[in-house]
Amino acid sequence: MLQRIRGVRQDEASRERHWFQDDYFDLFVWTEPSGAVVSFQLCYDRSHHERVLAWNWTEGLTHRRVDDGEQTPVKNRSPIMATDARCSVDGVAAEFDRRGMELDARMRDFVRQKIEEAAIQFSG
Repeated sequence: MLQRIRGVRQDEASRERHWFQDDYFDLFVWTEPSGAVVSFQLCYDRSHHERVLAWNWTEGLTHRRVDDGEQTPVKNRSPIMATDARCSVDGVAAEFDRRGMELDARMRDFVRQKIEEAAIQFSG
């Protein structure tokens, strides 16, 4: 079940950053004072092959995989996001439905709608 992380650093006075986490997801949502969602990043499959489904009003939907840069134990490289057009949307949707039930309805419904849009955009 996604749990709210308290004390999240706020970088912009005009937007609020929210962070929710469990063992499968990290969800970052930025909202306006009205509560409208302006951006989100849904990081999934955190412990195996982490990927990120993101949306913002300027770029629309994007999907990336997280490359942790750790091919060798003698170097500590910074993770980067690399392009990944493959998105297992059905699995992400099912996990989100199961784990996101207690999220604020406005945020949950918005993210869920974008997951459905990703199913169309990234299928194939």
